[in-house]
Amino acid sequence: MRVLISGGGTGGHIYPALAVATQLQKEYQADILYLGSDDGLETQVVPAAGLRLEVIKAGKLQRFVSWKTLSGIARVPLGIAQAIGIVRTFHPDVAFTSGGYVAVPAGLAAYFNSVPLLMHQQDVPPNLSNRLLAPLATRISVAFADSLRYFPMGKTIQLGNPLRQVILAVQETAPQQARVQLDFDATLPLLLVTGGSQGARHLNQVTCQALPQLLTFCQVLQISGSKLFDETREHAEHMLTATDEGTKRRYRLVPYMDAEMPLALQAATLVVCRSGASTLSELAVLGKPSILVPLPPSLGSSPQEVNAAMFEREQAAEVILNAHMKPEVLVNRVKSIISSSDSLQQMTESVSRLAKPQATGDIVENIVQLAKKTVIRTTNSEGVYI
Repeated sequence: MRVLISGGGTGGHIYPALAVATQLQKEYQADILYLGSDDGLETQVVPAAGLRLEVIKAGKLQRFVSWKTLSGIARVPLGIAQAIGIVRTFHPDVAFTSGGYVAVPAGLAAYFNSVPLLMHQQDVPPNLSNRLLAPLATRISVAFADSLRYFPMGKTIQLGNPLRQVILAVQETAPQQARVQLDFDATLPLLLVTGGSQGARHLNQVTCQALPQLLTFCQVLQISGSKLFDETREHAEHMLTATDEGTKRRYRLVPYMDAEMPLALQAATLVVCRSGASTLSELAVLGKPSILVPLPPSLGSSPQEVNAAMFEREQAAEVILNAHMKPEVLVNRVKSIISSSDSLQQMTESVSRLAKPQATGDIVENIVQLAKKTVIRTTNSEGVYI
């Protein structure tokens, strides 16, 4: 079974696709080709995962006009042509896309080569890429029930977001034990602050300003993003100048976490983060209380704000909009949640109800079903799929 997988730009699109690819290889010995963009994070992550990668010049589709918009549009025809050629050569039995602007040429290439496509929608509202691709998809899977209304009922199913096996496996580790493994105090609450794979400057700045107060009642693990690490470190050091060494040891700043990220999530008492779909799905399966600071919209609505509003409505998280994120607001929210065992328990129970721990396996099963139909169709009555 040959499977084309595509999704790129940020870790939020790539890691779910890798989870699907890994399970396809493990259970079905599938021949996987990952189609990505030449300027996305997938150029690093996919080869490191041991998968074959082909890249195209995918153009990023945006809702506003800028020089990047125009240059992105100029890349679209070339990217589509490259993708069609790659798919024609690889001749997959089925294709799976997990989002990002590279998914459009990948999906078009599958369509023009008569390859069935399972398109996955991670956020609650679809972005422009998936809106364009949806009419061509053979089947559409969504992560959250709120997404069902955006797509045709007859070909859309709610399966949840694919999760890496390491996320599921870390559930076996107690939070206190996870803190010890990360060299934190097992008995003191741990606040994890992360802006995602690319970081979030405003979130970093506010956290640094709040550190002298936060460290009086909890430990803090802050993931700044690699590009923002130096400026965040300088800011944190300045804010902690008058802080004693014992209290300073409660704080750790790292640029990026990959292999240890599941352990960091499990170790956390409370997580402050953006509200990308993959992040929310991981919080749900681990039952982690959170304060969500959704990425603000560049123009129009923000998918992350819609995601966060849904979690808040379900009492699975609290939300602070980016514009309202101030040091005193952060300190007050964190302290009110961490100091209340009832709040932590209620949020844990609510977020756990949104979990779909079997999502990866269910998506893989749907991919295999589509692939079987391709094999049978192309080999006539002699086609047998094992």
